[in-house]
Amino acid sequence: MFDPEGGTNYFAAPVPDNYRAHGDIPRNLAHFLDPGSLIALDAALQALASAGLSAGAGDSRRFALVDGLPYRAPGQPTLFVPYGHVAARALGIRGAAAVVGGAFSSGMAAIVAAGHMVARGEADIVLAGAAQALQAPVLEQLRAQGYSSREHSRPFDVGHIGFVPAEGAAYVVVESEEHAAGRGATTIARIAGKAELFDPGTEPLAVSGAPEAGRVMQAALADAGYLQNQVDLAVSCADGRSEVDFAEGYGLKRTFGRHAYYAGVTTGHGSLGFALAASGPLSVALALETLRRQHVFPIAGFESAKADLDLAYVRETRAEKVDCVLVTSLGLGGSNVALLLQT
Repeated sequence: MFDPEGGTNYFAAPVPDNYRAHGDIPRNLAHFLDPGSLIALDAALQALASAGLSAGAGDSRRFALVDGLPYRAPGQPTLFVPYGHVAARALGIRGAAAVVGGAFSSGMAAIVAAGHMVARGEADIVLAGAAQALQAPVLEQLRAQGYSSREHSRPFDVGHIGFVPAEGAAYVVVESEEHAAGRGATTIARIAGKAELFDPGTEPLAVSGAPEAGRVMQAALADAGYLQNQVDLAVSCADGRSEVDFAEGYGLKRTFGRHAYYAGVTTGHGSLGFALAASGPLSVALALETLRRQHVFPIAGFESAKADLDLAYVRETRAEKVDCVLVTSLGLGGSNVALLLQT
C-alpha cells in the first residue's frame, strides 16, 4: 500500500523507500529535486551511459531532449519546471528541450517527436521519454474513474480488473544513423515506422476502441512500408482495464488478420504496474531488451483470454528470434501512438 500524503492508502507501485539516486547526480542537487525530477534525471543518465554517451559529450547544440508531460489529475496544478528541463539543465543540452502532451501516451509521443526531429536533421542525438511520479490527487482520480485495481492487474485476462498505478521513468537515445556510425556506437534497433494519431470521437477521460487502436498500428506499418507478417512481437499497452485490453486485442486482430495468431503478444504492465505517462517509454525499453537479448517476456497475471481473443500471448520467458517489434500506447482522450522497432 502507498500513502503519499499521510492520509489515504492506495494499492500502487511507488519507487521504493530504499531507492538511491544515480551516483553521477551530485548530492547537493539530488537533495533539492522532487521525486519525479530525480527519477527522470536518473533514467536519462542511464540511457546516455547505455548508448556510450555522457553529459557534455559532443556538440551540445546538436543534442536535444523531448519529454512526455507527466499525467496530472484534472484540476491538479501543472509542473512549474518540467522534468525534462531539469534533465536538460543537468546534462548541458543546448538544442531543443521540448515537452509534449498526450496523457498516458505522452512518453511514446515524445519518442515519435524525437524520431521526426532526427529525420529532419534538427539534431544528431535526442534523449526522449518520460517520468511519472504519483501524488494523492492522481491516485484518487484513478480510483474514482475505476481505472486502478486493489490487487495485482491481469492484462488480457478474462478476469481483468484494472491496473496498478506505478511510478517510473524511461528514456531512450534516438540518434541519426550517420552520427552513430561516426562514433562507432552499437545500435540496438532503428525506428522503422512511427505513427501518432488523434481520435476526436473519444471523450477526454476515455480511450479509443479497437478501430482506432488498429488504425494507429496500420499507420505505423504503412510508415515503415512493412507487411503484417514482418512483425514478430507486439509489446502492447494492455494494462488490465477491460476497455484497453479489448481495444488492443481486437485492434491487433483487425490489423494483422491471421498473423495475429502467430506474432507474439505481450505487455510489461502486469509486472511493472502502469506508469501512466512513462508507460510507453518503459514498453519501448522492454522491446529494446527483447531485441538485444533475443528473449521474449511473459504477461504477468495472465491465465486465460476471452474466447474470441485467443492470440499468441507470451506465457513464459523463452529464447526466440525477434527482428521486428510493434509497441503501442493508447492515451486518454484519443491520443494514440505506435512504433515499429527493427534490428
